[in-house]
Amino acid sequence: MNRLHLTLIHRSGRRPRLDRKRLQQVLEAALAESPQAKQECALTILLVADAESQRLHGEHFNDPTPTDVMTFPDGSLDPVNGRWSLGDLAVGVAVAAREAAARDLATDEELTLYILHGLLHLLGYDDTTPAQLRRMWAAQRRLLAAVGIIIAVHPS
Repeated sequence: MNRLHLTLIHRSGRRPRLDRKRLQQVLEAALAESPQAKQECALTILLVADAESQRLHGEHFNDPTPTDVMTFPDGSLDPVNGRWSLGDLAVGVAVAAREAAARDLATDEELTLYILHGLLHLLGYDDTTPAQLRRMWAAQRRLLAAVGIIIAVHPS
């Protein structure tokens, strides 16, 4: 049984190939390591095009450029189903396609990385200091490798 209920909303103008089973597996593994996620959880993932990424990034983070992933924490408990709402992620599909091509990865692997990165932020990871960044990337590489996605280095 999955502890994480995923909702994927496609608003990128195209439906990128995304291995849902592998995505679920890597996110469940991240949740299993988190002390604050011991109950059923919900996560909404919005897949967006550059224009919407720019709008959201500008509106919420004062940076009107398209980006890889934006994290919007929630933390509330749904009284109907008892799930803890982790929050929402807005994921830039075109950004993922461009970065994947530059790093010789499949776009769905890059999207999985972005979604995992966003989830880790929702679970308390941060990447503002060099030490935090190393810890986060070590966790990402380890969790992704377990599902066959090899990310050699942190992208610049």
